[in-house]
Amino acid sequence: MPCTAVDSTELRRAVRCLELAPDFDAAQQALKDIARTVGMPVLAWSADISRPSFNPHIDAFLRREGWSDEIMKLWWQRNGMLKNPLYVRCRIRALPFLTSELEKVPVGRPELRQIVDAMRLMNVKSLITTPVHLPRGQVAMVSWGGPLSTSEAKELLSQATTELLAAGHHFMHAYRKMIGALHTREEELSKLTLREWECLRLTAQGCREAEVASLMGMAPTTVRYHLDNVIRKLDATNRTHAVAIAAQLGILGPLS
Repeated sequence: MPCTAVDSTELRRAVRCLELAPDFDAAQQALKDIARTVGMPVLAWSADISRPSFNPHIDAFLRREGWSDEIMKLWWQRNGMLKNPLYVRCRIRALPFLTSELEKVPVGRPELRQIVDAMRLMNVKSLITTPVHLPRGQVAMVSWGGPLSTSEAKELLSQATTELLAAGHHFMHAYRKMIGALHTREEELSKLTLREWECLRLTAQGCREAEVASLMGMAPTTVRYHLDNVIRKLDATNRTHAVAIAAQLGILGPLS
């Protein structure tokens, strides 16, 4: 019978080992130690659910975890990944969350049924997933699966949310460091002038050039001048591309 009483000292020690992992191999081992500590030994992770393309690091890890060839083919199907309910929740959640009662799969989703059936064969009754929101609009995730019932998994989550949240971020930091993705481009955040930012923000809200000009009290040619500067400064190909880049950089803020 699985136990939901978490050894908090051991869990914090394991998370600290993950934080201090000297390389990605050590980080993967530390993640497995965390999984054993919380009694959820089956692991899965994705580096960026917004770009569901084949990743050899993820594929190798999941195969070592025991995921079958059939499931791996489904995992890498672009359409399946984009519609996976787990990934949908990751996009709109910030804290670790529970997925339980895995047998309840929407009718007409045979690929999800296959994945759930495989998880049941691996004795996975529930999942706890940490979404990891990264720079440039990327969303990663780390999932711990195991034999805990819904009530047991809820109790675990109530005890270990902070540690599992930290674990997800430390693990993805180790991965991004390994692939050389930690180089920042802070200068991009200070390239735009206030007028350029205002023109870009109104454009992102759906305003046409003439509407931007009217709202800002300037000539359409001046708006065009500012937006052309934005495109050049952000190395974009057009206004739509500039809006997308600015959104990824967090320049625009929430658009109402």
